[in-house]
Amino acid sequence: MEEEKSKNKILIKLILLVVLIWGLSAILIMTFLSEWSDRGTFGDLFGAVNALFSALAFAVLIYTIILQREEIKQNREEIVLNRKELEKSSKLQRKAQDVLIKQVEQTHLSAKMNAMRTLVDYYNNQISNPKSTEEVIERAKQKRKQIIVQIDQLIDGLNDSDVE
Repeated sequence: MEEEKSKNKILIKLILLVVLIWGLSAILIMTFLSEWSDRGTFGDLFGAVNALFSALAFAVLIYTIILQREEIKQNREEIVLNRKELEKSSKLQRKAQDVLIKQVEQTHLSAKMNAMRTLVDYYNNQISNPKSTEEVIERAKQKRKQIIVQIDQLIDGLNDSDVE
């Protein structure tokens, strides 16, 4: 923004300089050449200079168009690169989400297995406790068996990739 203001100030100063020189030339011509025919002849001398300046202005215009074309091409290339980087970033985010989901699933599975292991230990304690009645021991054996079947089903349902 600051650079743009600086360029605008320079452009305004150059335009004012050109208008000043043009105005001074008109005053000098009017002062030093009193006859209209002399003024006309003097003006005709600058026809070639006028053509030269027009050609230079046209060349600068073409050069400006070429520069703008190159900038547009670079901008397009940057946009393509940015798009590719955004796609890579998006893929990485999806992979990270997949990893997090897997970790949550594994944590959940581990917690479930630990809870089942705790229950099996509890029922084992009831079975081995000499103070337990036959009814309590039989019920503990049945519940332990049910939990062990559930553990077997969980393990059978797992793929090698599920447990890493």
